Amino acid sequence: MISIPVVPGLIETLHHLVRQIPAGSVATFGDLAAGLGDPIAARWVGIVAAKSVPSQEMPWHRIVRADGSFSPLPEPVSRLRSRLLAEEGVDVHRDTFTVVAIGDMSGDVFGNGMLYTDRIRLQAAFNHMHVFLDPDPDPVSSYAERRRLFELPRSTWDDYDRSLISEGGGVFERSAKSIPLSPQVRAMLGVEDEALSGQALIQAVLRMPVDLLWNGGIGTYVKAGEERHGEVGDSANDGVRVNGAELRARVVGEGGNLGFTQLGRIEYALRGGRINTDAIDNSAGVDSSDHEVNIKILLQPLTASGGLAQEQRNALLADMTDEVARLVLRHNHDQARALSLALRYSRKDPALYASLLDYLVESAGLNPRVEFLPTARQLEERRRNGEGFTRPELAIMLAYVKMGLYRRLLETELPGEPHLQHYLHDYFPHQLRERYPEAIEQHRLKREITATVITNTLVDHLGIAFVHRGMRDNGASAIEVVRAALIALEVLETRAFFERVEALGATVDAEAQYEAIAHLVSAVESVVSWMLFNNVGLGDFEHAVGKYRAPLQALRAELRTYLTEGQRERFDARVAGLVEQGFGADLAADIAGLDHMASAFGIIEVAGSTGEGVADAARRFFELGQRLTLGWLREELQAVPTTGPWEKAALTDLVMDLREVQQRLTATFVKERPAHELEEFLAPLAPLTRYQDALASVRAADALDLASGTVLVRLLKQAEAAAAKSRVREGR
Repeated sequence: MISIPVVPGLIETLHHLVRQIPAGSVATFGDLAAGLGDPIAARWVGIVAAKSVPSQEMPWHRIVRADGSFSPLPEPVSRLRSRLLAEEGVDVHRDTFTVVAIGDMSGDVFGNGMLYTDRIRLQAAFNHMHVFLDPDPDPVSSYAERRRLFELPRSTWDDYDRSLISEGGGVFERSAKSIPLSPQVRAMLGVEDEALSGQALIQAVLRMPVDLLWNGGIGTYVKAGEERHGEVGDSANDGVRVNGAELRARVVGEGGNLGFTQLGRIEYALRGGRINTDAIDNSAGVDSSDHEVNIKILLQPLTASGGLAQEQRNALLADMTDEVARLVLRHNHDQARALSLALRYSRKDPALYASLLDYLVESAGLNPRVEFLPTARQLEERRRNGEGFTRPELAIMLAYVKMGLYRRLLETELPGEPHLQHYLHDYFPHQLRERYPEAIEQHRLKREITATVITNTLVDHLGIAFVHRGMRDNGASAIEVVRAALIALEVLETRAFFERVEALGATVDAEAQYEAIAHLVSAVESVVSWMLFNNVGLGDFEHAVGKYRAPLQALRAELRTYLTEGQRERFDARVAGLVEQGFGADLAADIAGLDHMASAFGIIEVAGSTGEGVADAARRFFELGQRLTLGWLREELQAVPTTGPWEKAALTDLVMDLREVQQRLTATFVKERPAHELEEFLAPLAPLTRYQDALASVRAADALDLASGTVLVRLLKQAEAAAAKSRVREGR
């Protein structure tokens, strides 16, 4: 979530002030924020108020915080599930899974998390008073008992019905000097000791092999081996704290803050554990606070003018609860997915993410020592070990990428671009979009909100390195890449694509879904490069989107019929593979067609410049491309390894030159028809003979690189120039 720049010390001061306000007046504190003259101050005061004290009129934080922190990536809100567990092959609404937890059922975060699904097998938990052990819990009856405890005015683990605890378990005092361990507990913990002190027992619990370690309590319980307890700053838990490398949980969920040190998270992640950061896992709470303040800022002028009575306002706020939860969880979901994709991409292209880290250090104020990010030497050691950045490290980079991009956007006119105002409206619940669209347009923070939503859309959907890669590969500025990407997102209708992929849920493996999204991102990258190369999108957004969207829809609908026989065979094989993975046939065809999206823009240009229909232009385009092996050449050039950003930029330019040659040759060929078929059209072009000979030599020797690729593209350019001159000489 991106909001406003942090003012050092302000949060602590405001937290203190807010907590001095009598409980009965807290419900109106968001209104105080909304009424402040300074919108930045309003936002800070409102967010701190919402985070410090529960709002009586807007119970969003209780609803969202539990869902959002337990499951950073929900499916559609009606079927939330944990992404990190899903990546381990666990569907939390279908499969039972084991849990160790920190906290108790009287806590809001802990309680809501442990009531998220009745598939939980809570084997152990502890708080500041007790240790709860249940070696073989029944998920249904234990769920009911946890709910009973949660609904009590106050409860501890000592209130748990002992008759429901499995054999060998029980509830024990944390302060006990010696706690006898039953055979069942020893087997569960993986220890041979017949008795342990309360502190040693908690350490054994933290080291248990379980599916999920859920932190819903207070305190720091995990550090790195290189850290001393005194550095952690939580002396009360020095006696129970363990190292990240000792954990055997498959997944960690941080509902509570500061449960791990950052180095502890990294150490655990380097051993294969799945963990985000507490900021990521708790982002829904901040996001809901942000929504509350921004909604109240929107409604304040309406109530002040008498256009909205106080009773109507309060009823409207209550009515929007579910919709705000959906919006917040949607962003919570997308952000966690962005981390999963970043982890995947960073292992495939470690140099790009190392370059991104350097860029953030140089231009975004990131201090790698303060944020515990790896040095170049450490990254090289990880690369040799088959490792890369961890999720906790990528979470830090994600935050800096978002903050930097947000600031860049506010320095431009993009947040006020008329065609982009749907990002502003999309931020608010549908009740406000339908009833008060003018109030949304007049919001005092509309530029900041629009910039926030654009930032989140680009980073969460396209990846934390997308803009950086676009800058590096195309020699463009960040804002030039952003403009092109925003057009590409609309023309390619990416929102609908993401919704279709997410709707698959557990029917398709998470890795297969990530692969589909990677194909989409690659298509957007190619389209962005095409736009930057052809100076598309530098002017009016409406014109650019209108020019390409409808023709592209028509082309995609019939794409398979325009491909050559060989291309259709590869397309069909790709579709069949996707269907076998569980994708529907229509979605599979759309995924397979993404490889041709940049070409589709060239086809639309050919149709526009020649007056030919898109269908005929597409057939000629693909026919010529296959005849000259341009698809193979383009794919191989994109895969050529590079030693630095300049070589990568040169290769990108070469690929774009190749696309331009294919586009120009196709346009000339279309204009020649029906006078000549393809072979007749190509026969007089002498440079093509040299091109074919050079291509055969390069393929035989497996010698394609930047130099040989440059020669091949130059020969194609000469052939294109010869075709254009021939047409001029003959007066056609």
